[in-house]
Formats: sequence, structure tokens, C-alpha cells
Amino acid sequence: MIPAPSAHTAAVVHRPWSGWRECALVLIASAVLTVLMASNIAFNLGHVGRLDNADGQFSIWNVSWVARTLVVDPRHVFDTNIFYPHHRTLAYSENNLGAGALAVPVYWATRNPYAAHNFVLLLAFVLNATGTYFLARYLFDDRRGAAVSAICFAFCPFAFSHLAQIQLEMFAGLPFTMLAFHRLADRPSARRGAALGGVMAAQALCCGYYGVFAILLVVYAAFVTATMRALWTSRAYWLAIAVAAGVAMLVVAPAYIPYVVVRRTTGFHRQLDEARSFSATMSAYLASSSYAHAWWLRFLPPWREVLFPGVLATILGIAGLRVARRLRRGEIVAVYGGLTLLAFWASFGPAAGLYKMFYVTVPGFTWLRAAERFGLLVTFGLSVLAGATVAGLLARRRHATIVGVALAAAALAELAVPLQWPEHRASSPSTGSSRRSRSDRSSRCRSTTRRSACTSTRVTC
Repeated sequence: MIPAPSAHTAAVVHRPWSGWRECALVLIASAVLTVLMASNIAFNLGHVGRLDNADGQFSIWNVSWVARTLVVDPRHVFDTNIFYPHHRTLAYSENNLGAGALAVPVYWATRNPYAAHNFVLLLAFVLNATGTYFLARYLFDDRRGAAVSAICFAFCPFAFSHLAQIQLEMFAGLPFTMLAFHRLADRPSARRGAALGGVMAAQALCCGYYGVFAILLVVYAAFVTATMRALWTSRAYWLAIAVAAGVAMLVVAPAYIPYVVVRRTTGFHRQLDEARSFSATMSAYLASSSYAHAWWLRFLPPWREVLFPGVLATILGIAGLRVARRLRRGEIVAVYGGLTLLAFWASFGPAAGLYKMFYVTVPGFTWLRAAERFGLLVTFGLSVLAGATVAGLLARRRHATIVGVALAAAALAELAVPLQWPEHRASSPSTGSSRRSRSDRSSRCRSTTRRSACTSTRVTC
């Protein structure tokens, strides 16, 4: 049985996991599942890519450019070989510094932009699953529930519908951020605050949207936890939170400054009304990329985004609200149930009100426009709560492990997608010095003839 929290803390009691052996097994299992779910990419690492749209082309170029330039000329990583003769052109869109850094070994081993990009894409799935597993494992102390949570979130329809946008696959920082926060809340210290700040910064460097989401998650969870555990007067708690904020800002600042400079020099600014065209609809919350859900798509009104969390994630997630309350886990209900509802509300954009409040009050929020991406947080909240349901239902039951494996298999089967990418021949690798300002794929889209000033934030080579 999951241990109940003591009355004086109203906190979750956690048992430590098995250490490096469990970490290794989880990473291996996540890698195996990723290969199973994305075999077309895994077995054609250097030959497949989404060149049928601008986002896919941009992602391949971007990851390769960063992976190359971080090694040969890191000081000028923002001065890309596009929009010549302008400077800091990497700041015209998502910089993908995190993805590029992860791609460095593969890029330099192969000089293949497809291999570099696809390696990071697959690694993102592995890290997404691993982070969610250990978050649910920490909260509910049940490996079976943690496995179901990891599958539901890492392989959700939203992830498979955005394979052409590498930054939108890099959401492992969200569960790792919440894991770091819960560890901080259970034992506040400057060291754990620094760990939380580092994870938040890493998420921001991988995806600006998710960096803002991580800030919102921590702020919301910090206030809920302070209220439910009576920590408002705890100096250690708030000092640890302050350390987290300071570390995050310190790490992210060098990557954020070029955007500030570009904004000042170009006058670029996102208006609130831009988010109206990128707001969720109810049909988006029923749209999915999976085989199992394809039959009902023809009955839906038009949609722009794919936000359906999955049947299993939805049912188990909603049930998790009741299970967690029955197990005296009111804090978990408040944090993850609350964030699910708030994210759902915010995803409908300015017309619903909450997004407009964020636009006015949250630093960095004015850079965003796709309110519908809050739908990923809805899936996140439901996936975590699904782990509570599985943990509660399988506690002290016969054949519990078999049932847990069956639930995990059912989640995988439900979320499987018809993934078939066309093969391509990689362009000649870059062999020149950094002054040649050339990376593999980007050599095809060198824009030395583009003499006009940049008026767009999207680069579509």
C-alpha cells in the first residue's frame, strides 16, 4: 500500500528508488519503446527527414548549425548563415541550443544533418519518458503506475503531430522540473534550489515555450504547496525557491540577450490578437495522430492542433483525482488537477481570459502566440494523475504486475502512429573553417542574396 502522509506535513511520503540500476533500466526501456514507436526513423537515422514543409527543413538546418558552431565558433552561434548581412539571425526564431548541444557527438561523428537531427528527436522521446517515469515514481512509489504515466505523456498524440518542429519534442524538462520542485519542497536547501533552477534553464534552452510553461508550473506549485503545508513562513523553502529563480535567470541570460537586441533593432513585437488564430478549440481536444483514433476524425469539425491526450490517459487521469484524494494526497490533486484545468483554460487563448492575464503579467509571455500549446500541459497533468490511479488500483492485488504490464501495453497500442518518412540523400558535409559559415543542410539555403531586412521571425530555408 502507498504510505499515507503524516498529518502535520500534509506532504507525500517518498521512498528512494533503487539507484543507478533502475535509472539504467528505465533509460533502456524508454529507448526500446522509442525505437518501437518510431522505427522508421530509428532504422534510417541518416536518410529520413521532414523536407515536405518549412518547419522540418528549418529544424534539420538549425540543429546542424548549432551542433557545428558550438564546437568551431561558439561565440558566433547566433550569427548564422541566413539573412546575410544581418547579425544574431538565430534569434529570428527558436534557437534550439539545447537540441544542437545534444546533437554535437553525432554531427561530428557522421557530418550528416539528418542523423544529427533524428538522433536528438529520438533522444527527446527517451528523456520525456524517463523524466515522467521518475516524477510519477517519486510521487506514488509505484513502478507500474510510473511506467503508464511515462508512456501516456512521452508518446502522446501532440508529440507525434509535431515531429517537424524539434523544439516541441523537447519537453522532458517539464517532468524533471516538477520532480526537482517536489524534492525541494520535501527538503528545502540551496542545493536543491540550484538543481531546480538548472532544470528550468535547460528546458528554456530547449524550447522557449516550454521554458515559460516551466516557470508557470513552479510558481503555481510553489504557492499551492506553501498553502497546503503551511510553508508561508518557512525561510528555507522560499530561499530555495529564490536560488532556483536566480540560477535559471543566470543560465538563460546569454541566450535571451540576443532576442532583446533583435527586438530593439527590428521593432518586432507579438500582439495579443495574434494568439486568437492559434487558440485551441474543442475539436482539437478530440483530434489525434494515432491509428486507434483515426476513425472518428472525419466526424470532427475543423481543427488546427492535435490535443487529444488519449482514451486511457483521460480515463485514468480523471479517476486519479478521486484515487489521490482517497489516499490522502490532497496536495497532488491540487497541483496536478489544478494545472490541468488552468492549462485547459489558457489553451483557448485571449477570448477565454486567462491567456490575456498571462500576457500582461508573465515575463517573456509576449514572445508567445500559440495558446493551443497549453494543451500539452493538459496531457501532462492527466498522465501524472493516471499514475496515481494505477498505483492505487494495483496496490496489494494479485497479479498486479501483469495488470500493470497490460495497461502499459494498451497505452502503447492506443498511441501508435502511422509513421513513414521519405528517404533523402544528405547534402555534402561542411569541411571548412568557421569563417566559411556553412553547415551541412544549411549550405543549400544560404541566403547571401537576401539583402532586405528581416521582417519575419520564421526562417524557412
